[in-house]
Amino acid sequence: MDIKLDLSWQGGMKGSGLIKSEGLETKISIPAVYGGLGEYSNPKELYVASTAACFLSTLTAITDNKKLPLDSMTVETTAQEEGDNFTIHHVANIVLSKEARQDDVAKATEYTATADKICVVGNLARKAGVEVTAQANITFAE
Repeated sequence: MDIKLDLSWQGGMKGSGLIKSEGLETKISIPAVYGGLGEYSNPKELYVASTAACFLSTLTAITDNKKLPLDSMTVETTAQEEGDNFTIHHVANIVLSKEARQDDVAKATEYTATADKICVVGNLARKAGVEVTAQANITFAE
């Protein structure tokens, strides 16, 4: 898979940039804490977003292929930086359909762990020394 990005920037430190690709278009700026505009996405945020997108798409592929009876699924991702340590944590909010059985809870938990283990971007982050974790929060549709 080849990835091609086109980036542009205007306005110096207080300016903004644009990232474009076939499936992406987003504005970027330097965070205000570093003297920038701080209004748009920044590189660290995009990095965390890419790990979250990889985790969610991997989990979606697994649950779909395994025919897990889902009502809906969302992921909340948080990142923290303390000194030289950077952590990313995903919470998969999995709502099982009304037809789901109790053993589907164990499957959803297993699939969440598998998605975390095989997500390519998350594994690249781990190789760079980032601690990446995931957990499942499973409920049933009402």
